[in-house]
Amino acid sequence: MTDLYSTSPRRFPAPSLRVTASPDVDAAEATVVLALRTDSSPAVLDQAIAAARRERAALRAIVFGTDTTTAPSTSPLAECARLGASLAEAGLAYEVQRAGSDLAEQVLDLAEEHAAVLIVMAAKRRSPVVKLLLGSSAQQVILEAECPVLLVK
Repeated sequence: MTDLYSTSPRRFPAPSLRVTASPDVDAAEATVVLALRTDSSPAVLDQAIAAARRERAALRAIVFGTDTTTAPSTSPLAECARLGASLAEAGLAYEVQRAGSDLAEQVLDLAEEHAAVLIVMAAKRRSPVVKLLLGSSAQQVILEAECPVLLVK
């Protein structure tokens, strides 16, 4: 009998979300995870860099686009490369990933995998109705993270 409800095994491995990384990032003892929206304030990156320096930690960032159609369109890969250059200039061990299909799960998995000491996220004010209909990645991360979460506007 054929099982029509199961998902078929993937024929090809899923592509890596890692865009760039410093050579010493995997040797870091501590990690700060950053979820950076492409249209967020520079304060978000500043807070993440300060936290990574304070904790003597590597910075693992996930770059995601905005969900509005009014923001300027930028290539996430170009943003990832630009962020990698900024982190290298700051002298940090770093990894930059592009966002996958579920940002909240990606942030939580990255934080759990590397025993993150802090998660820094770009926050955007959303109405309760929009949160109800679309959900909120920041809200899910706050509720499910095992480490502290810093939201920056």
